[in-house]
Amino acid sequence: MVRDSGPILDEFLKRLRGQKSKLPYELVVLYYGHGSETLKRLKPFSSKIIQISPEDFIIGKSRDLVCKNTSGKYIVTVSVDALPTNKLWLNELIEPIVTGRADIVQGGQLCPKHKDHNYPDFFYWERDYIFFYSSEGKRFINQYGNIGLSCVNMAFRKEVWEKGGFGNVSYCEDKFFQKHAYKAGYVSIFNKRASTLHAHSYPTVKSLFKRISNEGLGWKQVGEKYEIVLFLKDIFRVDLHLLALKTLLKNELKYRSEILFFFIRPIALYWGNNFAKNIY
Repeated sequence: MVRDSGPILDEFLKRLRGQKSKLPYELVVLYYGHGSETLKRLKPFSSKIIQISPEDFIIGKSRDLVCKNTSGKYIVTVSVDALPTNKLWLNELIEPIVTGRADIVQGGQLCPKHKDHNYPDFFYWERDYIFFYSSEGKRFINQYGNIGLSCVNMAFRKEVWEKGGFGNVSYCEDKFFQKHAYKAGYVSIFNKRASTLHAHSYPTVKSLFKRISNEGLGWKQVGEKYEIVLFLKDIFRVDLHLLALKTLLKNELKYRSEILFFFIRPIALYWGNNFAKNIY
């Protein structure tokens, strides 16, 4: 699914075209942007482009629309800002499904350790998956298969999607998918050899709060409650606040959003999960 993307889209398409896959594949794209420039860049690479208005975009329903328009037995979801780290990425991602070892495969997600021209500015705490340290995700993972599925880099049998889909949710559609797939008895595994490079930038407190509060709303739509007990447990993580201070003293944090992250995440999660009505 693509809105209006910068140069990283061209790098993604280049790496996708360079994949050494044992199976033929198609690229189905849902475009919900405003302009024509991105469409021009997508057309030479795409088997099918579905276009909707930005106002009609709901992430769960939109992913279902993409899956409905695929023609193969296996589906791969990947973000256009997630760059395959090698030419065997697609093969590695789909291989456990083709051989019958799994119904769903979660690929690895790596954050740049240093400056990368594809990610000139990325949020410090995305390194080593610290961004998702809070309690609600851990509880969900423990309950639903000991794995955290993400549409950033995932493959599954089409029949798995047909049984549950991604739901009419505004966020956390991958967790909706995981919950229903687990209850239906499908097997999920993690395959770090099928990795992508992926990062975001949240240079302001407002942009970070928006991102995380939307996540909190998504968890509520999935059926997960972020209670005050979990909020207090997370916001008083002394070890993480000391880590932030240590990192700040090393002059590795650029933005106020990075300095205050371990306060902002539980506050934004709690607000989104308990008070938000819509994403924004």
